[in-house]
Amino acid sequence: MPYSISIDPARKRALVVGYGANDFASSVAAMDELAADPDFEVGFGMLCDFRGNEYTPGTADSGKLADAYASRFGGRPMALVVSGLLNYGVANMITTIVRLRGSPVAAFQVVDDADAWLEEAIAKASV
Repeated sequence: MPYSISIDPARKRALVVGYGANDFASSVAAMDELAADPDFEVGFGMLCDFRGNEYTPGTADSGKLADAYASRFGGRPMALVVSGLLNYGVANMITTIVRLRGSPVAAFQVVDDADAWLEEAIAKASV
């Protein structure tokens, strides 16, 4: 699978790294894998590092990915890290749709910025 998933219980988060050739189906399969993982506990967020991902969703897939996220992880914080302006624009489109459905999510181009935001979002969600 072109995604690797690891859980960091101490930091209450999953790290999802996308790399290489992906598509809509492999992206949803990675979401399903994480959603089914018993170690991904309530109150955990996710840091998605897709800088090495070769898949840029189009408009139709972006809406479907937002729906898939909301149905599996609604309410969980997610920081989405991408590279390049096109991917950043698409990531912002997806996160805007997900935010409108009530989940704290944001797009970034710098991992440290995403990490700091996620840390704060997880803390707020735990209160």
